[in-house]
Amino acid sequence: MPKTAPFTEDTLSSYEGQTVTRVEIAGRPDLQFSQIAPLITQHAGESFSADKVQQSLQAVKTSGKYKEVQLQLTPDASGVRVIFVLEPAVYIGLFEFPGAQNFAYSRLVQVSNYEAQAPYNAEDVKREQQSLLRFFRQEGYFQATVDPEVKFDADHDVANIVFHVDLKHRAEFGSIVIAGATPEDSAKLNHDLQTFWARLHGAAIRPGKRYNHSTINHANNYLEKRLAKQGNLAADVKLSGAEYHASTNRADIHFIVKTGPVIDVEIKGAHLFSWTRKNLLPMYQGIPVDDESIEEGRQALLSYFQSKGYFNAAVGVQSNAGTQRDTVVYTINKEKKHRVPDVQFIGNKNIAEDELRSHVPLQESHFLSHGKYSEKLVRDSVKNIKALYQSEGFSDVAVVSKVKNDGGDITVSFHITEGQRDIVRSLTIDGADTFPRKDFAPDGLKLAEGKPYSQSLVESDRASIIAHYLQAGYLTSSFRQTATVASKNDRHHIDVVYHIYEGPRVYTGAIETLGRSHTQQRLIDEDVNTLHADAPMTESALLTAESRLYNHTGIFDWAEVDPKRSITTQTKEDAVVKVHEAQLNQITYGLGFEVINRGGSIPSGTVSVPGLPPVGLPSNFQTSQQTFYGPRGSFQYTRNNMRGKGESFSFTAFAGRLDQRGAMYYIDPNFFWSKWRSTFSISYEKNEENPIYSSQQELGSYQVQRTIDHAKADTVFFRYSFSKTNLTRVLIQDLVLPQDRNVRLSTLAANFTRDTRDNPLDAHKGMLDTVEIDVNDTHLGSSVDFAKLTAQAAYYKSSVRKIVFANSLRIGLAQPYSNSRVPLSEAFFTGGGNTLRGYPLDGAGPQRSVEVCPNGQPGCNQFINVPSGGNELLLVNSEARIPLPFKKGLGLVVFYDGGNVFPNVGFHNFTSLYSNNVGLGLRYNTPVGPVRVDIGHNLNPVQGINSTQYFVSIGQAF
Repeated sequence: MPKTAPFTEDTLSSYEGQTVTRVEIAGRPDLQFSQIAPLITQHAGESFSADKVQQSLQAVKTSGKYKEVQLQLTPDASGVRVIFVLEPAVYIGLFEFPGAQNFAYSRLVQVSNYEAQAPYNAEDVKREQQSLLRFFRQEGYFQATVDPEVKFDADHDVANIVFHVDLKHRAEFGSIVIAGATPEDSAKLNHDLQTFWARLHGAAIRPGKRYNHSTINHANNYLEKRLAKQGNLAADVKLSGAEYHASTNRADIHFIVKTGPVIDVEIKGAHLFSWTRKNLLPMYQGIPVDDESIEEGRQALLSYFQSKGYFNAAVGVQSNAGTQRDTVVYTINKEKKHRVPDVQFIGNKNIAEDELRSHVPLQESHFLSHGKYSEKLVRDSVKNIKALYQSEGFSDVAVVSKVKNDGGDITVSFHITEGQRDIVRSLTIDGADTFPRKDFAPDGLKLAEGKPYSQSLVESDRASIIAHYLQAGYLTSSFRQTATVASKNDRHHIDVVYHIYEGPRVYTGAIETLGRSHTQQRLIDEDVNTLHADAPMTESALLTAESRLYNHTGIFDWAEVDPKRSITTQTKEDAVVKVHEAQLNQITYGLGFEVINRGGSIPSGTVSVPGLPPVGLPSNFQTSQQTFYGPRGSFQYTRNNMRGKGESFSFTAFAGRLDQRGAMYYIDPNFFWSKWRSTFSISYEKNEENPIYSSQQELGSYQVQRTIDHAKADTVFFRYSFSKTNLTRVLIQDLVLPQDRNVRLSTLAANFTRDTRDNPLDAHKGMLDTVEIDVNDTHLGSSVDFAKLTAQAAYYKSSVRKIVFANSLRIGLAQPYSNSRVPLSEAFFTGGGNTLRGYPLDGAGPQRSVEVCPNGQPGCNQFINVPSGGNELLLVNSEARIPLPFKKGLGLVVFYDGGNVFPNVGFHNFTSLYSNNVGLGLRYNTPVGPVRVDIGHNLNPVQGINSTQYFVSIGQAF
């Protein structure tokens, strides 16, 4: 149902002659339509008449029984609904669906066609009831009942609709009935839906199995694919319905199948994969074989092979239509593969070539591609260039393409005759009574007298003008532009009029909350503090408030913030905050049985000991193998919105034969109703899965953090953590030295981070600055005394041709005191794809030699290097990220990495240990981040380590 809006004569006349499907009243639950029917001259079933509607509206108003009457027109499938909203009206508040917890609240709101700002209408409630019933039956609940109950909230003048749902039992699948096919085909298709392959596709409909709507959809598609494989390319399969039998609680599924003729499509002279055929040829998309579809397929094949570089390709076709079988043969002569060495633009003076190229789908060849060319792409390019020029005011532009075939290589030139550019002779603003012209944009309007006329400039002005009005509280403001030529003899001077409908300036009245039950009102008030009583009601304030409500995890699963009524002529309106609270408690669990082999060859070739980077093991390294078996189980409990403050508590546990772990988390997003966020966590794990060692780890931490600037770029946190790590059953004795097998850390930490990057995954501009100080002291329960500083400063800048220069400096210092030491788990390590790319992972810095023998028996004289870490870290990284013009999303990177890990704090042996690394890389943008391939070379090679390293990963290096 569209929102109520003021109707002009033009608006009403646009509905003239359409069928009136219903005439209704809304807003007054105490009235029936029959009470005002004598006043209405526009009746259902008649053609819409603006005069009759206006007469009816006036008659209701002059009856004197109602404070105000608003007209609302709703387009319908068969015509238009006419609704008279009687004021003071009761508006729809919230929907509730008790008994339908199996479905997400947001889904039920969508199904029931919930409309914000809608006046109460008894007829709408009936339609919403029927929509819910159809949905539940579609999902297999054929005996479901929905009983609406209207609860009037006199305090807020709203009607909350409670749809009491009783789903009863979900049905099971019965038999499959297929009509429209021969008995033999029906039996075969029926069998196809019960095979193992149908199960793999989620399309198996088997009697006695739970009814599932998605299974039916999959079955529909599966049958069409099966028929297509038999040559029935134009086959059509439709679900005609489900016949429910209450006595057995089963539903028979009925399909109507139109097999159509068998169509043989043969491709000669070239190979096409099956999925390419389906994308190109209309016959595979359910379109019958006729002259038009055959020619469409020929053109599609021609364009496809031309786009692959076969610019001289020719496609012939022969067809034969029979009563039971149609045959279509496409003969393709690809000729030689050629290139597009050049795409030229001739005659362009006012639009740069780079801008033109961005609108042209043709592509020049390069070392990875022959380029892109086809006759269709040439036609599309001409259209795009003309549209671009016309949008910039060149109404008489002419574009002619010329294709030169030089020995098979294609050169395409676009000859542009720009013509005279349209100039604004006058600019008039009509209807702007509130704001002076200079206030519409920070730098004034883009369009002005004496300047070129451009539709893009008009759109820019429109956006800034409407934004200005919306920010001032004019929620129904609108903009329309008219442009007329000065005269027949002067077609290139334009008189422009900006027509502005301001509408009323709306101020916020009361701010009301609906749907709150467990949540404290203070939490909601802080989220919607962009709205203020008696202040202008702005669109940004409404959207920001709604967004903040959704930002809470586990509190609300649906929220809306809107004016109570659609804005028509009123200048003050209440804001209504509608929320639906998510489920407070969630429990998940799982049980199983496991068989684990501990030992044998280490499959990954590496071992990762707690506190030590992953270490490579010899390929022939083996341990004694043992098999363990027993039950396993997992459990998770989460309590959301504790105390109504948005706090959350969760407990997770896992128990297996060789691994047991548990963790508890408590998060308070509003610590004592402040801007601080606090997190408390405890975890424990005992792990005996690795054949080389067993570990027992305990960790507890408490952290408070907050942003300290309006833009939320600056974050500070303070943390206390206690950890205890015990390693036992260490097979390789020297892998972890005795003093590092039992370590307690009691850490006080403080961190400050400033992050102004535009995209943390792939920054093009901005900065990242972070510094953290950690202190461990035996007086706090630590087994060692040391302080640690880590800091990073990264800077990103986009330059000419979108080249990004990225630079990073990382520093780390760890200093023991009181004759103590820095444990291995807190030392610095470097080397690898994110630090020094001339080294393997953690291969830089101090190393020590460790004897690795099968089953831990010494004396085999087989050694590996193990990183021993250092107390000082210096890393300098610099990259130039260069986008490659011939492939969107592909980029080249030139980088330098310098620095190393140093054994002790200071400048001892700094020069001799400092390492320089250079290299090249490729980046390809994907939705999850750039795919990264880097080749790094160490200019200061180390004996025993290859000076050239290769890395493949996701995301930028820094």
